[in-house]
Amino acid sequence: LDASLLGENAYLVIQREEEFRNSTMGEVIQTMTGLADIVYFSARKLSSSRGGGICTNNIDIYRELEALVPLFEGFLTYGGISVREIEAMAVGLYETLDETMISQSPNFIAYLVNSLDAHGVPMVKPAGVLGAHVDAMQVCAHIPQKEYPAGSLAAALYLISGIRGMERGSISNQRDEYGNETYADMELVRLAVPRRVFTLSQIKYVEDRMSWLYENRELIGGLRFVYEPPVLRFFMGGLEPVNDWPQKLIAKFKEDFGDSL
Repeated sequence: LDASLLGENAYLVIQREEEFRNSTMGEVIQTMTGLADIVYFSARKLSSSRGGGICTNNIDIYRELEALVPLFEGFLTYGGISVREIEAMAVGLYETLDETMISQSPNFIAYLVNSLDAHGVPMVKPAGVLGAHVDAMQVCAHIPQKEYPAGSLAAALYLISGIRGMERGSISNQRDEYGNETYADMELVRLAVPRRVFTLSQIKYVEDRMSWLYENRELIGGLRFVYEPPVLRFFMGGLEPVNDWPQKLIAKFKEDFGDSL
């Protein structure tokens, strides 16, 4: 079981599944993890700390793993993680059981998804717990996939707001063995919402700017690679606009909002 965002997913179980409506966070998490032979996690996605962990109740699996951890990470008692970070991880794991704390980002995400949907922005529904996902293939239907509509929408949003979204579409795919593009089935922009970072006013800012961008979506143009590494191109690559659409988009923004950028 990949326990990334385990607490937030347990919260959704309580909210959406009748069987667990009266359960505590701890009871739901215990049920979920009890179904797996191995539970592993990145602490950054579970307890807001560096590091990670691998858990098992199976002694045979444990014996297989115990010889590998010192080779690649550090001794079994610390796994290459400082004591300070282990303590911070423990605090974060306990906080994962706090429904009031863990519910903040899912509630903010649900608010953002529903509010943007009410403005007509095509959204992936129902809302999840990692972020709000905008359907860039619909928003930028005028941009061919070879010009990366999800990447274009993410770039346009940053230009008019400073909001950093994550492209989850064809840019995130690798080319095939012959160098041809492998186009994604969906072109999405993920607006992730971390724990205890944003206020509702900041979420409303995202709502305001994304709604404006949707109303002016025809001004968004495509992108092309100017530097494309053989792996992880969506992290390390460089792209440029196919024409002067960013200048036209910014000009329209300044016409409506002045110098508020």
